[in-house]
Amino acid sequence: MTQQKKDREEGEKMIEEAVDLFIQGAGKVSGALLGMINKVGGQIYALLFLEDEPLSLDDIGERLGVSKSNVSINIRMLEEYNLVRKVWVKGSRKDFYAAERTYPKKVIRDFLDKIRGSLTDAITTIERTRAKVTEAKVAAGKQDRKRAEFILQQVNLIGLFYYAANKFFDDFFAGKPVNVELLRQVIMNPDDLNQTRD
Repeated sequence: MTQQKKDREEGEKMIEEAVDLFIQGAGKVSGALLGMINKVGGQIYALLFLEDEPLSLDDIGERLGVSKSNVSINIRMLEEYNLVRKVWVKGSRKDFYAAERTYPKKVIRDFLDKIRGSLTDAITTIERTRAKVTEAKVAAGKQDRKRAEFILQQVNLIGLFYYAANKFFDDFFAGKPVNVELLRQVIMNPDDLNQTRD
């Protein structure tokens, strides 16, 4: 075997390893972060995204080690999000699919809405906890009052992040300038920000 052939085979192997890395990572990200697209769906999209030719359901299943029925279910879901499209391949009766190269607005909007919903849930929890502890503090004995004050301090501290993040998204969606520095300050040193607010 010539050195040139060895180099070519090593290069092909490294490319396949890089593709596998991307596919595995995309599966984790889509399942954990996006929520509406599961791990297999993320892997299918990642595979098609890095392929310059359309793939059939069989090709996808074989490449990912996933059943054809599982691929079919996830392909339909990806089609609904406009992440993949069916492609006609001359001389074949099989269904072939290719990735949409521009990330659809619906996926991005759903992702941002999910974050905003989580922020709203967190703020509601913080406010309800603060109200309950404040109420309890009035009726509590000296030792319990001390604990209530500590809890309030901690809830207020964590609240700084969620309020700053919520304001960031409110301003972003309203088309206003976003205060990145406020969010950065809360993340880097919330104690300093807390003191400036007192």
